[in-house]
Amino acid sequence: MIPKSIEQISDQAIAIKWDDGSESVFFAEKVRGACPCATCKEENENKPKANPFKILKANPNDVVFRSWEMVGRYAVRFSFSDGHDAGIFTFEYLKEIGE
Repeated sequence: MIPKSIEQISDQAIAIKWDDGSESVFFAEKVRGACPCATCKEENENKPKANPFKILKANPNDVVFRSWEMVGRYAVRFSFSDGHDAGIFTFEYLKEIGE
């Protein structure tokens, strides 16, 4: 599966139309949290278990997309407002995490 088009809808959302006719929408906060880079994977593995009593952030839109770029013919790299841009999101992985 390959994107037919990628459109940044806003600083918080990107839409991808796939060659199978489906469409996925990606929100910056979720994509940033699912970053597959080695640093993020290590941080996630070393995180203590989530506290079910934790108070959620009042503003879930702290992270926004700054830009994106294709990586070869297999992935997309996003740049986020927190300065992170190390993750390479394969098309297959994006299809899994899209909404």
